[in-house]
Amino acid sequence: MESYEVSTLKKGILILDVLRQKHSLTLTEIMEELSMNKTSVFRMLYTLEKMNYVIKYHKYYQLNPHIFRDEHLFWHKDIQWTSLVAPYQLARQEEITTYIGILEDCEMVIKNVIREPFEQPAFHAIDTRTPMHSSALGKVVLAHLSPKKQRELLNSIELNTFTAKTFYDYGLLIPHLQVIKAQGYAVDHEETNLGKCCIAVPIYVNEKVLGAIALHGSTEQIKKTAIRSFVKKLVEASQQLTEEIHYLLA
Repeated sequence: MESYEVSTLKKGILILDVLRQKHSLTLTEIMEELSMNKTSVFRMLYTLEKMNYVIKYHKYYQLNPHIFRDEHLFWHKDIQWTSLVAPYQLARQEEITTYIGILEDCEMVIKNVIREPFEQPAFHAIDTRTPMHSSALGKVVLAHLSPKKQRELLNSIELNTFTAKTFYDYGLLIPHLQVIKAQGYAVDHEETNLGKCCIAVPIYVNEKVLGAIALHGSTEQIKKTAIRSFVKKLVEASQQLTEEIHYLLA
């Protein structure tokens, strides 16, 4: 019966529910989603944050993954990749598909993909593989590995050709990786798929490269003249990811 409802409790649960659906939202976005006033939303979020049900990164709120742990949401080494805030912020800001990939053994494995409308992970694409030598995700991780680990990986992979622009010669790929390490980012400009461009920067944990975050779109969406601007946004997202991961592993 409606007469038994506790309105304050109901509002708090509604906030938790919308964060479960949208992953990360600002105070203003929560107000708009739930048609609630600023004072009510602020007080609810403040209380939920104090109780550790909600955590805040910069201006974005999300559920605390330590409490709302869902085993089917792709945990890896104590990190729930689909719950991290930074990729959603980046995808919404740039309105371009965003990828997270990590190094598992000798392969780059996709751990999150956020496509339009940039709210939910593309679950069917998670745990797929992407080429180490042609994808931006793979190249940027390869470039930032120790020389020994890099040699081991290069000796274990085959340089398959996907397009006319794919690196298939170790003699050309190694200098290319040196350039990537020096500049701090990698670009896959139609090396894996014609008409597609991808830019990636590394993700570090405890000063070791764990994986990479990337923006992926058509060559019309990601023009060569805009690459440096995209790199700046990716670096900011990578830094925030590192903060989030350190929190999860603390």
